[in-house]
Amino acid sequence: MNMNPQIHLTTGQFAKLMGVSKDTLFHYDKIGIFSPEITADNGYRYYSVYQSDVLYVITTLKELDMPLKEIKTYLEKRSPEELVRLLEKEADLLTKKINRLQKMKQLVLEKSRITQEAMAIDPSAIVFEEKEEERLFVTKAKPLTDEKNIYDSIYHHYHCLQDNHIGVTHSAGWMIDTNKVYAEDYLSYDYLYTRINTSDYANFTIEKGTYLVAYHSAGYSSIEQSYDRLITFAKEHDLILKGFFYEDILLDELSVKGFEKYLIKLFVRIDT
Repeated sequence: MNMNPQIHLTTGQFAKLMGVSKDTLFHYDKIGIFSPEITADNGYRYYSVYQSDVLYVITTLKELDMPLKEIKTYLEKRSPEELVRLLEKEADLLTKKINRLQKMKQLVLEKSRITQEAMAIDPSAIVFEEKEEERLFVTKAKPLTDEKNIYDSIYHHYHCLQDNHIGVTHSAGWMIDTNKVYAEDYLSYDYLYTRINTSDYANFTIEKGTYLVAYHSAGYSSIEQSYDRLITFAKEHDLILKGFFYEDILLDELSVKGFEKYLIKLFVRIDT
């Protein structure tokens, strides 16, 4: 085939056109996956502009994590039928990848929102908050009397989330019955919970209503102090607390070093 300057490009020109390096083209030629249409007697290589579609498919498949070996196998037995089969398979994988990336984006944005909210909080404040109904996935917790119980509770919770393919955008929180807090039994947590976006796996609901909220920034070892603050505030203002106390972690290991610096939001519903 004779070189036609209207459709044939040098390696450098073709690489620039396709946004790849010359080394990439040399490598693809070497392993036999994509070669120039013409190699002149003087060793010069020329690619046809019509080869751009082939290279585009190769780079796209590679971006989808398809190994070059598999791409080469396809090209060696290419046909319209094989192309349809391959593209349909990759389209399905791409849909799954997009869904995974969307979940990751949701996690990143939610983490950013929570962190910005936490930065504006006065940890010493006790406030009232109107909350809408929220759906939770909860698992039973063991009394936090030793490190093994803590580990077992957390492991069981996240294992259940994984088993049910539940996407997570919040850190897991802890729930403890109001009566236990009044009795100063601060270690007998009832559940771990995770907020979820679908009702399919929700097994608990935070009810709509007015909640009393406090914040704790001195570490878990002294969290009973913030529970005492809430109980004292409720008694001083003749408030009746009902249901569970909830612990939301606003600042965790991603933004502070060590769990003793975590910022924890405590809230409980007021009986009206």
